[in-house]
Amino acid sequence: MSKTPLFDAAIEKLLSGAVPHTRVCEETGESFEITAKDIEMCRLLKMPLPKTVWWARMRQKRSFLGGFDLFRRSLPDGRSIVTMYDPESFATFIPSEEWYSDTFDPFSYGIAIDPTQPFLTQWDLFSHGMPRAALMTDAKSVGSEWSIYYLNLKNGYNCWGTWDSEDILYADQTLNSKHSSDLSLSKDCEWCYDSVMCKKCARVSYSERCQNSMDLLFCLACRNCSDCFGSTNLRNKRFVFLNEQLDGDEYKKRIAEIDLTDATVVEAWRTKIHQDVWNKAIRCGESMTNVQNAVGDDIENSRDVYGVSVFDSERVYHCMLTWSGKDCYDSIGGLKFELCANDLCSVESSNMRMDILCLNSINLEYSEFCDNCEDCFGCIGLRHKKFCIFNRQYTEEEYWPLVDAIKTAMLERGEYGDFFPHQMNPIAFNASHAMALWPTEEQEARRIGMRWYSFNDEKNGEASAMSELPQRLVDTTDAILDQKFRCPATSRIFRYVKPELDFHRTMNLALPRVHPSIRRYGRAAQQFAMRLHHRSCDKCGAGMQSRIPDSHKGTVYCQKCYEELVTNA
Repeated sequence: MSKTPLFDAAIEKLLSGAVPHTRVCEETGESFEITAKDIEMCRLLKMPLPKTVWWARMRQKRSFLGGFDLFRRSLPDGRSIVTMYDPESFATFIPSEEWYSDTFDPFSYGIAIDPTQPFLTQWDLFSHGMPRAALMTDAKSVGSEWSIYYLNLKNGYNCWGTWDSEDILYADQTLNSKHSSDLSLSKDCEWCYDSVMCKKCARVSYSERCQNSMDLLFCLACRNCSDCFGSTNLRNKRFVFLNEQLDGDEYKKRIAEIDLTDATVVEAWRTKIHQDVWNKAIRCGESMTNVQNAVGDDIENSRDVYGVSVFDSERVYHCMLTWSGKDCYDSIGGLKFELCANDLCSVESSNMRMDILCLNSINLEYSEFCDNCEDCFGCIGLRHKKFCIFNRQYTEEEYWPLVDAIKTAMLERGEYGDFFPHQMNPIAFNASHAMALWPTEEQEARRIGMRWYSFNDEKNGEASAMSELPQRLVDTTDAILDQKFRCPATSRIFRYVKPELDFHRTMNLALPRVHPSIRRYGRAAQQFAMRLHHRSCDKCGAGMQSRIPDSHKGTVYCQKCYEELVTNA
């Protein structure tokens, strides 16, 4: 028997006559299709049809996650603290250890709800009054300063969304990796540096989309390879230099002539290889492995999928950055979750709607940072709770009729199913993770209601010019750890830390010479923005959905033609 009969009848009536059609995005003005699959998933999950184009919906959700930049700010009692909320944010925050402690009482900030009034207006009031953790961290992790959204991390510095990893720096969405720095969306890597979307690699640096390989430098899309430099689309190769097969002695001679401890040499090779090799390389426009009935890019071990970066999932549609999802729609960043819709980073949870980073929970809607909760609506920061609305406790008999009235009224107003609007986001867009996945100009961000942060406070003050940092690693002493340097690309001030210097000495690689956030944005750009484009294979003409836009000047093949290429190479 339905616990929300009024809402269920109303949503069924809304969807009963729905047929595939074209809509115009309320945010971007783009036309987009409502397909039979959209209607099927919305009926299954009791959701209204979307009002905006898919990638804009994903961008809106992801903007509610802090990005690569953290801020040192002061609490009212004068304590200095590191937080993901910029100085212009409305967010009230407390130290993470206090947020996670038993002494913090989220019920003390609860408010009563009026189901006859717009829900999101009341949420805005509640959200402004509710403190949040300065950083979203994992209490089980150790030695991981200046990191956020991580799980089971040991000795991680300035990491973002990194899981089950150890001794790692500046890593973003990296899983089960060790002794590495500057990785993005990588898995099972050791002693790797400045690499993107690499898996099962060791001693791989300045590379992208390589797998099961070791001792690679400046390589793109190589698999089961070792001892290769500046090469692309290799399979089962060794001693290849700029896609030229050499014998071992000649290869080692050429490598010995390249001094990668010199930053000038590194940058010269990086520019040369990207322009002369990578930009001319044939790319796969729809990378998929072990899939059935899948559309999109970077999909593995999945069936009945439409999305980008979807792994080990079934029947997920319009999803991104999804691990082990089932029967989900419009979700991004989920892990081991099912029957979820329009949610952000649901972890080991089911039947979630319009939620932000809720863990181990069931039947939550419009809630944020809740853990081990069930049947809650519009709550923040609850743990082990049931039948709560705006952080107020109700009995089960009180809860369901009230939720039914709230959802039905929201649906009538056209409010239910909308994610939290941009204007209610405590995180500035250019300080959010969405900025990496969907780069957006300030003017466009402000047009649609996003807040923008200038970073002027990080551009002022005394700092050394980058020219004062020695070009060669051998000439670099520990004295640089006491200096501040001004990024030549942004004028923002940054520092090097001891684990970073030690790592580069171990790897015998030059130190980077721009702000860590700029390096991360550069790696994100290598992945291409998280949206799909209709394009044709440059060999057979077959249509496909690809992350690679038409503006990319290189050659793009469909999966079938690409596999034929690398198999016969």
